[in-house]
Amino acid sequence: MADVLLVDDEPLLCEELADSLELEGFDVAMEHSVPDALKVMEGKGFDVVVTDLKMPKVSGLDFLRVLGERDYKGLIIVISGHGAETSRSDALELGAKACLAKPVDVDDVIEIIETHLS
Repeated sequence: MADVLLVDDEPLLCEELADSLELEGFDVAMEHSVPDALKVMEGKGFDVVVTDLKMPKVSGLDFLRVLGERDYKGLIIVISGHGAETSRSDALELGAKACLAKPVDVDDVIEIIETHLS
């Protein structure tokens, strides 16, 4: 299946989402900061990136800008516990294909990934 990178500063959310995705057959890596995510992406290509918008130090929007500069071609899904509509529209303009509100329904994430991969 697909290689998925989860980026969120909430370890419990990452673990729960990773467990569910792995049960569906996805290979999942987790990072809890944008700098760490960028490091792991240097060594491996990911088909899908699922990232939070609001994180300390480097935001999800800044992460999307860097992915754009690096010409990332995979699927980007943004998740956010904050309802700022402007941030979500900014994320879509920066290449995200979907923006989901927390708490995330893993079935929605799986459906988006499977639709993109088919």
